[in-house]
Amino acid sequence: MKLELRTEKLNKVRKMNKIPGVMYGKSIDSVSIQVEDKDFREALKTYGKSMTFKAKLDGKTHNVFISNVESVILRPKEIIHFDLHRVDATETVSAMIPIVFTGKEIFNDTMLYVQEVLNEILAEYKPGHGISKIVVDVSEMKMDDEVLVKDLPVDEHITLKEDPEQVVVAVREVHLKAEPVDEDELAALEDAEDTEDEEEVVAE
Repeated sequence: MKLELRTEKLNKVRKMNKIPGVMYGKSIDSVSIQVEDKDFREALKTYGKSMTFKAKLDGKTHNVFISNVESVILRPKEIIHFDLHRVDATETVSAMIPIVFTGKEIFNDTMLYVQEVLNEILAEYKPGHGISKIVVDVSEMKMDDEVLVKDLPVDEHITLKEDPEQVVVAVREVHLKAEPVDEDELAALEDAEDTEDEEEVVAE
């Protein structure tokens, strides 16, 4: 992704169909930047808010990841600002990785349901080894099957900072509970039935 130094006011940058942002890191001062709207959206779609990638600014290449994205509250697709976190080759990146569950539709119209316990997980990795999401396919799971943190499909370059025995997702059985009957309502219903029986006898 090609970055530019931002010298104009925010509103003017947005009118040029560019998104303003800031790049920061441990070894550099924060710098105001801007990028073409299309380029940023492609980077966000490809890398998410955790995976590192290369960005160029003033002829220099930086390893960065998107750490924050701001949108208009009533128009969430309209991005108005972003933060890039620059990391060097020796730095360890810490980021929350979203967990995406697929295959849940297999349990539609059954007495089973998918219990999602974790939807994201903290991970650590070196630049170049991050992932944008962790995909878990639940379509082959049976009742009481569980996926634990240690079962998540990540490579050896990524360390998950969670108890390996923590349940991520499970398949459970739906238990239907009978609605409690109000004693006063039950008594009123019985009285009404007795009255109907008496009316039928009189009618005969």
